[in-house]
Amino acid sequence: MKKCYLVITVLIMSLLVISCGQSQVKIPPAAISEIYALSGTEAVGKYIEIKDVQDRKDVFYIMLYIKALPGEFRTLEEALPQAKAVTRTVIESTVGILKKYNINQKVSVWAQLPLKEGGVTVLGHAEYDGKSYRDFEPYKP
Repeated sequence: MKKCYLVITVLIMSLLVISCGQSQVKIPPAAISEIYALSGTEAVGKYIEIKDVQDRKDVFYIMLYIKALPGEFRTLEEALPQAKAVTRTVIESTVGILKKYNINQKVSVWAQLPLKEGGVTVLGHAEYDGKSYRDFEPYKP
């Protein structure tokens, strides 16, 4: 009977260790601040505004808006090539920032275009799966 209790105790402890080992690495606030600061860099700041950064359960998510000149709005045809170029720059910069903190996590960057009449249009996204980059894919509803 004592052996049975010992086996059950070992199994419970093993399950606890396994479940704790699968917990997600928390992104430090300093890393998130650095990612938001990309909006202020010369390389991308004049083209985009980072609107949201979230450490989600399965992916590190970034949402950005494509900028236009003050008082103007970009057309979809103008915004798509810009979104393609800028999402790649943002995702590579984000992966670099996360690696400084010894974090290798999936990253997804979504680009949106603000509309003249209000609201936004989702343009598409680029991703990093922890090993390689996936180029910008236009959003298809």
